[in-house]
Amino acid sequence: MKQKIFDETSGNPLPERIVIADSLFMGFSPVASGGFYHDADAIKSTAATLAGIIGLKPSQRTIDIGYGHNLSVAKAMLDAGMDAYGLDSQDGLDTQRFEGPLFVPPYFNSDQNGVKTYCGTIEDILHPDSELKDQDFDLFTFWGSWDAGGNNFAIGGEMGWFRAVKQLEEKYGHEINPYNNPEVLEKMAQNKRKILEDSRRLLNPDGGILIVSSRYSGHGGGFASNQLPFEKIINLRLANIFSQMGASEICLFGISKDSVRSQLGSHPEYKGTAAALCDDDILFSKEEGGYDLPPTKEEIAQIKAMDIPLGRIDAVYARFS
Repeated sequence: MKQKIFDETSGNPLPERIVIADSLFMGFSPVASGGFYHDADAIKSTAATLAGIIGLKPSQRTIDIGYGHNLSVAKAMLDAGMDAYGLDSQDGLDTQRFEGPLFVPPYFNSDQNGVKTYCGTIEDILHPDSELKDQDFDLFTFWGSWDAGGNNFAIGGEMGWFRAVKQLEEKYGHEINPYNNPEVLEKMAQNKRKILEDSRRLLNPDGGILIVSSRYSGHGGGFASNQLPFEKIINLRLANIFSQMGASEICLFGISKDSVRSQLGSHPEYKGTAAALCDDDILFSKEEGGYDLPPTKEEIAQIKAMDIPLGRIDAVYARFS
């Protein structure tokens, strides 16, 4: 497997500055550190640059998962000559057919200025009733929809938690206590792995999966500065899972450890954050937050063996040949 690193000196198109943004409410920062808060143009230009780095070509097919109210990523692909799709669980939801947005086999919603949008849940993309189950794509993009540092509607956030709880209630009945329940977190992890594997099944040869931090989503929510170690663990685990899935190439985008030390070193309250971002032993000694189970010893050993030199990780891309 080939591994490529893009930092502030080697082509990472995402911002190299660490903007100090504190957790304001339940661990959630409404304006994430270094993000693209309501900046559709920045999202479009960055998406186009990433598409070029990945090597996408005109007429190839892309799908942006969980676009919400922001089709900037899909429109960037469309403007670059791609056949652009979008999938969201709430945009165009037929509430007469479905009780809520947790279990919805994707169905065509509308053509939005050339972007073909579908309503449905990515977890059900291979469902027998899914209108996307027989499609194939060259790129799956999760731009801010994969995980977040607080309570928001992401696959690894509230929506994923609600889905896991519902699945376990169907299994055990409504008497389970979902709070601080490791089985709920385990179910969430299983669902996340399934999403990646299902996406892999719908890829054309040499296609890939791109996951970009929720710090760069259109609404601006994501990981506050003190949550960057938590975010880094999520992205390192993603890289490890992609490796296990047989990726031929993994690209990681972020900023170097030297840059993290330089930028956070002047903020005494973030020295611990900087230390965790720059030393894997310190990073994995911290208690993980959010909706994730702690990584196992075997998983930690596998991640350390990858020897990734980035301090902050902004995006992870996996190609499958």
